[in-house]
Amino acid sequence: MLKKLSELQRNRISKWALYGLLIFFAFTVADLTLIYFRDQFLPDQAPPKKDPKGPISYRIDRGQYSPIVSRNIFNSTGFIPDPLRPKDEDGSSKKNDVPVLSNLPIVLIGTLVHSNPEKSVAAIEIKSKNISGSYTVGAEIEGLAKVESIQRGIIYFRNLNNGALEYIEMNQGGNKVSFDQAKAVVIAPTGGEIQKVGNNTFKIKRSDLNKYLNDLSSLLMQARAVPNRDPNTGEINGYRLVDYQAGSIFEQLQIPRGTLIKTANGEPVTNVQAAMEMFNKMKNGNGVELGVESNGTNQTFKYDIQ
Repeated sequence: MLKKLSELQRNRISKWALYGLLIFFAFTVADLTLIYFRDQFLPDQAPPKKDPKGPISYRIDRGQYSPIVSRNIFNSTGFIPDPLRPKDEDGSSKKNDVPVLSNLPIVLIGTLVHSNPEKSVAAIEIKSKNISGSYTVGAEIEGLAKVESIQRGIIYFRNLNNGALEYIEMNQGGNKVSFDQAKAVVIAPTGGEIQKVGNNTFKIKRSDLNKYLNDLSSLLMQARAVPNRDPNTGEINGYRLVDYQAGSIFEQLQIPRGTLIKTANGEPVTNVQAAMEMFNKMKNGNGVELGVESNGTNQTFKYDIQ
């Protein structure tokens, strides 16, 4: 059969047979070498014994609690430390931080306490200068004092003359926003104090107006006003005069009950400060224009003060 194969085919078969023989020989040598050296890789002695682990102790030394005891976190010793006191710019504590009743010519008209103390507002009248205004925490009161804290019916401030912490309170005899049986004093009108000279235009003498505005704390108790919110934006767009006492300045100004007061001399009346400023403009200015909404229509009330 080999004779029938060509010379080229016989050479090819011989070549593959040689390759196969070499591969078989290589595997045989590798196996014999592995068998020869295998005993040298095996350990000739047993591994050392490991010490058995003892039980884990979860016991805590009493001394580890010493920092907690020394810090007296839960006041177990009953010791009450001295109260912290504000410091001056030089780092020294105030010598006298016990508030005392103030003798400054300041009268507290009202307070509006906010959940954020910095947004609380106090309406204050300065008797010596015959002016009034609204002040927040940190504001200076006409160079007399600096507001420290505003609470319901009371205000604490730092006297700028002597640095003492002082306070003033509202008149406790009748400090209600809305009137009731304990009514505020209403000055009986004498007639002709406010003259109507045109459509929603009035003329009033300053002497007659001052009779109503001299006591702002009593003035605020003569009416009930609530903030009004715009139905579209939800923002306050004025104060609605819900009701007022007969004979009060609000009746003399001929402002109908239920009127929404939006602006005073073009300035929006959207907060307590603006409402107080409205009275200041009437008290100190020559005239005031009130932008109101009455019976669903926008109107302007003009007052000429002579």
